[in-house]
Amino acid sequence: MQTWTSRHYRKEDKIYRGAFNYYRNESSYAEEIFDVYRDKKEMSYHYISEAIVKVTTGEVLNLFVEYIVNKDYIPTYVCVEKNLGKEKTKEVYQYIAKRNHLLYKFINAKLEESNVEIVTAPKYHISTPTAASSMLFLRSKKFDASGKNSFNILIGHNQWEFKDEPKFKNIILERANLTTEKINIDGQNVQATQYRMFDDETDFKLVKEPQHIKIYLSQHGAIPYLLRTDDGTKIQIKYLNDLTDKE
Repeated sequence: MQTWTSRHYRKEDKIYRGAFNYYRNESSYAEEIFDVYRDKKEMSYHYISEAIVKVTTGEVLNLFVEYIVNKDYIPTYVCVEKNLGKEKTKEVYQYIAKRNHLLYKFINAKLEESNVEIVTAPKYHISTPTAASSMLFLRSKKFDASGKNSFNILIGHNQWEFKDEPKFKNIILERANLTTEKINIDGQNVQATQYRMFDDETDFKLVKEPQHIKIYLSQHGAIPYLLRTDDGTKIQIKYLNDLTDKE
């Protein structure tokens, strides 16, 4: 799985492995497999994901994501590669701690390169198109279980050509219940913590039940069991193996 990553990962450092199925109105449109590694020396966690997405044209979009966070779950290196037919892009985010900046690099199929330096807040998350590392920001700061929590997410909208630098956006997350709950996934019961994610412009006073994403989080590496949106999109864990049980 690691031929395209920034480094070689050792089997003995792997702590989780798993897969997701993606559905839209119960029709499967994508699959993701992932491995998670722990580097005890660097005190970092490395989430390696590969996804295959069936697009409306009948072509297949291949996604490769390498997501590295430090012991405080702040992203230090993120790489996203996308391949679709003749189109190919690579996006790299590299954290420069001394300046509290991110270096963003975008490379298109013609190997044309665009570079941008982005000022970051002390706590932030980088959005990517895969699910395994999507909720890591929850570990980056203390969570108020009885209230609404705001998180800073960096989102890029460049597709096959560089259009603009990624921009920060706030999202709001609240915990649905104070205790974990049992959910059934393909006949297997698991314990999950339910969260609701809202847009930061949501008017909670005006709308009784505003649009949101339902998140059922596992107790393993901030990996979700289930993500569900109001428009019928569902990302569901296929399997999740905790390899630390063997230690």
